Amino acid sequence: MPTHVFQPSRNPPRWWDRLLVHPLDMTVAVVAVIFGLLVIASLFIPEFIPSKSMDKMPDPVIILVSGFLGTGGFLSLVGLNWWGDKVSHGWSIEQFGWWLAAGGFATYAISVAWHYPGSAFSWGVPLSLGLGSVIRAVSIIMIEQSVRRTLAEVEDHKHE
Repeated sequence: MPTHVFQPSRNPPRWWDRLLVHPLDMTVAVVAVIFGLLVIASLFIPEFIPSKSMDKMPDPVIILVSGFLGTGGFLSLVGLNWWGDKVSHGWSIEQFGWWLAAGGFATYAISVAWHYPGSAFSWGVPLSLGLGSVIRAVSIIMIEQSVRRTLAEVEDHKHE
């Protein structure tokens, strides 16, 4: 008979561990934050134009795109690096961030395609980033459903 006892301990992963597990998610979230900050900077510094296609958009749309990208990227990073005890809370924050980022990337892609339709790479990259953001948001839903199903099965076994 073993004499050792399992004692669970709270040992959350560090940001570096999370970066190694989710390198593309972290990268896309950081890119969203950077894009959002660059576009916001262009509103305050008229001679700074981070994107020729964005320069042709009205200011309210630019503010919307930069707000979605910056906020979405930031929330995605917060959710990816969630430190709290309730993992589902971190998933919710991350998921909301990805939906915002997807909207920002898609709006930017539409703007580029509208003003420069022949530049497929220039609108294809943000469209792909937006699609990747949607896929990550949907995958969080699937992960959470799987975890809830597993927890329910374990709970059912306890009562048998």
